[in-house]
Amino acid sequence: MDRVILRYRTSNGLERTANIDTSETRLSLELRDIESIDLMLLVWCTELETLNFQYNKIRELDLTPLAKCTALQEVNLSHNDLREIDLTPLSSCHNLRELRIDKNRIRRIDVSPLFECPKLEVFKRDDFVSLTASIFLRSIGSWPDVLMDEYHRILWTHGESSARPSRS
Repeated sequence: MDRVILRYRTSNGLERTANIDTSETRLSLELRDIESIDLMLLVWCTELETLNFQYNKIRELDLTPLAKCTALQEVNLSHNDLREIDLTPLSSCHNLRELRIDKNRIRRIDVSPLFECPKLEVFKRDDFVSLTASIFLRSIGSWPDVLMDEYHRILWTHGESSARPSRS
């Protein structure tokens, strides 16, 4: 079995590590006082289905490595200090069923990448968070129901989108 070592820093500046088996399907690092963490080594965890970082103090998080975790079904980032997050890497996670980003400091989020997640059933975020999406996505026929329910709250933008409709 191959292993990777995720490195993270706590809010009091201590450097910590978590040893992860690359065949692991669940990664749960909640309640660890994490302020920052580098997810780059998760590119080797292609069987990962659940990622749980709730109840930490994470201020920023680069989700780019999660684009390689195509089996991912659940991501829980609730109860952190995130001010913004780019969901673009999640557009590769077509099995994603649940995304929780509530109880953070996020004020606006581009949900365009989530239109590529047809199985998405739960999208938990605070009510005051503004949702934006590319106007190009309005013409796509099959949206996740959870985004259909939010249609009236989405601010449709003409600018460059982080996710374009797939050509299938």
